[in-house]
Amino acid sequence: MRFLLAKCAAHVTRFGLRLMRRGATTLPGKIALKIDSDVITKLSKDKFIITVTGTNGKTTTSHMISEMITSLNEYEVINNISGANLASGIATTLICNKPKNISKTIYVLETDEAAFAKIAGSLQPKLSVVTNLFRDQLDRYGELTHTRDLIASGIDKNKARIILNSDDSLVASLGKGREDRSVFFGMDKESMRYNNETYPSGKGVLKASSDAVYCPNCQTKYEYKSRSFSHLGDFYCPTCGFSNPGADYRIIYDLKESPSNEGYIFKIANENQEKIVSLVIPGMHNLYNTCAAVACVREMLKLKNYPHDSFGEAIKASSCVKPAFGRMEKITLPGFKKLCILLVKNPAGLDRSLSFVSEASDAKALMFLLNSNTADGKDVSWIWDVDFESKVSGLPNNIYVSGERYGDMLLRVNYSGVEESRIKYAPMDKAVELLKQAIDECEEGGCVYVLPNYTSMLDLRGKLVKELDIKDFWK
Repeated sequence: MRFLLAKCAAHVTRFGLRLMRRGATTLPGKIALKIDSDVITKLSKDKFIITVTGTNGKTTTSHMISEMITSLNEYEVINNISGANLASGIATTLICNKPKNISKTIYVLETDEAAFAKIAGSLQPKLSVVTNLFRDQLDRYGELTHTRDLIASGIDKNKARIILNSDDSLVASLGKGREDRSVFFGMDKESMRYNNETYPSGKGVLKASSDAVYCPNCQTKYEYKSRSFSHLGDFYCPTCGFSNPGADYRIIYDLKESPSNEGYIFKIANENQEKIVSLVIPGMHNLYNTCAAVACVREMLKLKNYPHDSFGEAIKASSCVKPAFGRMEKITLPGFKKLCILLVKNPAGLDRSLSFVSEASDAKALMFLLNSNTADGKDVSWIWDVDFESKVSGLPNNIYVSGERYGDMLLRVNYSGVEESRIKYAPMDKAVELLKQAIDECEEGGCVYVLPNYTSMLDLRGKLVKELDIKDFWK
């Protein structure tokens, strides 16, 4: 009776919110969980569930997986692509989306790292993807080793095959003791070594970060044979010998092929197979997201006893992927101009985005938005951990700053060496007007790149739905 009441209350709440043109992505599930705390366990029974967790790339990777599975024309996909990735959002997704054929339905659920520890046992997924671990919202998650332990506890509550980033030392360590169900994805070691040695100052290569410096087994500082970006690379511990385990699915990429504003051409290898991938989403970090998605879809097809070439089908499906909302999402504007939104919520994400914008040939204006609400993390001091200084010379001449904490971002940009005359700023309630000014002042053929953190992105994008005729985030 409690279960039926919980579902009924969720449906009624969702109906009412949708009449009010609200997203209804979390409140229905929150009410259902209040009525029946076991609602997720009951709803997950007999379902084929894929979870995606990690610091960066959750939404993009889960979106890629969903798009790829849909393009196969064999399965129905139900997901929480709106990004509602706590227990309430997942409960809403499970309750409010009725599958046509449960045996042909795949649930792809983006899951918050801390929430994963609590609900992975209830969900009992068949596959779990862990993208990476970077410092993010220290006031909520604490240090990275704690986040890693949260994910590990979730993994141990189910029997899912786990798909892990081999180049991230913390993520790779999750495979220790779980070798029989671990699948690794990452950059081909020879590609990393070649790019580092042949193009040591090449585009896309970041300096070492302090996110994962020490081996969790013996606390010795890692050494690297080569690196892709941040702390991702061919790491090894000189004391205990823990090292990059190697990737079952490998990205083969040559930095002499200059990054494009519109995407990349590269290869993904598995065993003795190599296949070309055409990725329409720019940003080098999306090579990792794509490889994770291909690995996940291929492993899903194997579990489903797919009768055709599962690797070839997974690669073919990857060419159908388009950006998720707020993640390299490009919007065409009048006057042959474009607007591109790149969500940034931690040092690694902002560093990656700044690197991309500084190299993008169409970047003619740049706008930052910084909030400090609960979903963002109250502490914004992380912006000082980002290497603005090395990218200043490549940034657009016109820079705009807004958000509830625009003063903090304004100070950071100014301290990086950007002349004050190049910066225009306004509080969050004037963000749309400031963006319109940026668009007006952007030259024809150019793109205005907007780098917001989470709540500032939702706020700005919500206001642009009618102005630019784009879809709401929950559609």
